[in-house]
Amino acid sequence: MSRRKKKKGADGERPGSTAEAETPAKNEGDEGSAGKRPLRSRLTGLGAILAVQLGLLGFFYAMAAAYPAEDRIHAPDSRCLPNKTVLVTARVLYGLPAMLRSDPEKIVVRLGLPGKTPVEGITDPSGEVTIALTAPEKPGRYQLELEADPDGAAGIGPLRSSSALEVISVTRAPARRP
Repeated sequence: MSRRKKKKGADGERPGSTAEAETPAKNEGDEGSAGKRPLRSRLTGLGAILAVQLGLLGFFYAMAAAYPAEDRIHAPDSRCLPNKTVLVTARVLYGLPAMLRSDPEKIVVRLGLPGKTPVEGITDPSGEVTIALTAPEKPGRYQLELEADPDGAAGIGPLRSSSALEVISVTRAPARRP
């Protein structure tokens, strides 16, 4: 076993309990203690930051609930002659801001009349599509069924709406007699 001698201080005494007892004890809460802050003040600051963040998050959720973004599909009402082709323009409105939404490349839009096979078209999100549809033979008012992303593959749908198609008949007016 080796024994090491401790260095003597400047006055020749060994540094020990008597040298440490003469120096005044420092307060741990003192600001001059090497830049360390007490735990209580650090936790208070963290609590204030978290409270502000939670307040902002709550505000944004309240605003999102008050003003929800709506995805819609819309087509104006149309008129045509029986058995003729009518062009129906449908517009898809993707409600979320570009930063928050998924960005599908293409969206399928299906347009159909009751009792007939639906016709499909492809468009961009927040875009327009024009679909050619053959009108029924009988004059009258028909309801067009619009559906965007019917399979839910793009992640925005299915979005459903309806529009009116009025099929008018052309009759000759009786000739006027002089």
